[in-house]
Amino acid sequence: MNYNACIRKSIEYINDNLDKKMRLEDIAGKVFLSKFHFHRVFHAATGESVAQYIRRRRLEEAAKELVNTDSKIVDIALKYQFSSQESFTRAFKKLYGTPPRKFRKNSNNGIAFMAA
Repeated sequence: MNYNACIRKSIEYINDNLDKKMRLEDIAGKVFLSKFHFHRVFHAATGESVAQYIRRRRLEEAAKELVNTDSKIVDIALKYQFSSQESFTRAFKKLYGTPPRKFRKNSNNGIAFMAA
């Protein structure tokens, strides 16, 4: 089995569904692997767990929305499957080093997301 193709297909699926609930079993099923084997293969290929990858990608997309839209932070948090604005803010601050509100106000952040 070509694991590179499995990983590419799973990443494409994840990226297409960042605003939906995803279970490891569902993602693994898309590439016809058990969830346990898929998790090992994914981690070996990407250097992060499936959950870490999904969380990071959701936060990246949320950051783009913060810079490029006027959507409320709570709406962005809920769109990307965070249970509350508080949990979103904690995760966002951990990744970007600043809370979402400050990130949005800092015009320098927009440079990285202009092509979004």
